[in-house]
Amino acid sequence: MQLESDTLAIPGEESRQSVQILNSGSVVDRFELDVLGEAREWIRVEPAEVNVYPDQTAEVELVFRPPRSSQLPAGPVTFGLRVMSHEDIEGSVVEESTVTVGPFTEFGVKLVPTTKRSRGAGRFNAVVDNRGNAPLQAHLYASDPDAKVGFVFKHEEVEVAHGKGVVVPLKVKPKTRAWRGADTSLPFQVLVVDEDDEEEQTADGALIQAAIISDGLAKFTLAVGAAVLALLALWFLVLQPSVESEAKKQVAVATGQDPDALGASGGASGGAGAKGGAGKDGAAAGGAGGGGAGGGAGGAAAGGSDGSRYPALGGSGGSADEKGAGGAADPQMNAVDFRIQADVKASNDFVVTRFKVPQGSTYYISDILFENAAGDTGVVRLQRGDSVLMQISLDTYRDRDDHFVEPIEFGPGEDVILSVRCQSPGGQTATSAGSCTPGAFFSGRAVTTTS
Repeated sequence: MQLESDTLAIPGEESRQSVQILNSGSVVDRFELDVLGEAREWIRVEPAEVNVYPDQTAEVELVFRPPRSSQLPAGPVTFGLRVMSHEDIEGSVVEESTVTVGPFTEFGVKLVPTTKRSRGAGRFNAVVDNRGNAPLQAHLYASDPDAKVGFVFKHEEVEVAHGKGVVVPLKVKPKTRAWRGADTSLPFQVLVVDEDDEEEQTADGALIQAAIISDGLAKFTLAVGAAVLALLALWFLVLQPSVESEAKKQVAVATGQDPDALGASGGASGGAGAKGGAGKDGAAAGGAGGGGAGGGAGGAAAGGSDGSRYPALGGSGGSADEKGAGGAADPQMNAVDFRIQADVKASNDFVVTRFKVPQGSTYYISDILFENAAGDTGVVRLQRGDSVLMQISLDTYRDRDDHFVEPIEFGPGEDVILSVRCQSPGGQTATSAGSCTPGAFFSGRAVTTTS
């Protein structure tokens, strides 16, 4: 029995090889044949039993049919053909040979996520899967039909082992900004080309470009402005004159004086009291005469300094003492910003990085920019002390810009905490060296009480 070597077997196809079986004995013998080794699942013998006369040969065939699977890599595979004699057990033999499994190419590409909404650049992942049985050398391209976006791949060429996949980060950035208006869909396509046989696969995606100032925010701002103007007009044109007139009438009824004369003397006394030159009696007279105007000024001062996003700061018009001195201190509102940068090793625990609000100040945070420049994976939380305010998966963003109509309040001495559970630093495995380094930039207003 002699087997041929270096037989080529194509995955998914059938090939055959003839084998001659010689009976060197003196009686008719029956031989049973089977295949040994890892290839026995896809190599068979036809027929599996033959009867051979003395000094005669019989022909059988080895049938090769390797599966079209990435689990069977291309290359040589060793196997054995066992021939067992029924008449002469000691005469049974095993002949070894090799068969070469041919390569085949099969791969695909998909985008994660398929669509993404962003005011600026969008972050996508192109996932290249090699379903063939040989390494894949691939080149990545991207294009859009209207030439409205630009593309940046982290790697334009990749090598993918058989049965494996590779994730390639992709940044998609609009060439122009949309300042206001409705969302715009910017479709694009990713193309992956096999450098060996030029086979190609595509995946479609879309960046939903959001306007810097949305229609909803513009309409809301106009509505709030119109409401404020209407309230001011109502106060100055209707309510304030009515309050002053009613106050004069009540004082006139109580004192038996002429309402017009009372208003004139009260206004003069109020002017003197406002300059701070009067003592106890002057202050009382000024308060009685100028109550309407003072109330109007106090109402105007109580309005918020920045629309509805921040708290209103009221004037501290506390009662004067006997020397004409003012009352309590006024709070002050100033712009404030700060940044929290985490540096966390991979683990299953959350690690906190904190910023403490100074004593005597209250922070109203209206804008937060979450950063994940390295492309870490894991979970990040925004906490006020032990309270979790937001929880975000790191692999869903590189830059995330959040704005709040009502700001988040952090009181004096409270901790602003960035809590991070690092799963994979910078797209590496959890056992690789390195740390997750997400950060966050906070901006808003600080209300501080000064003496």
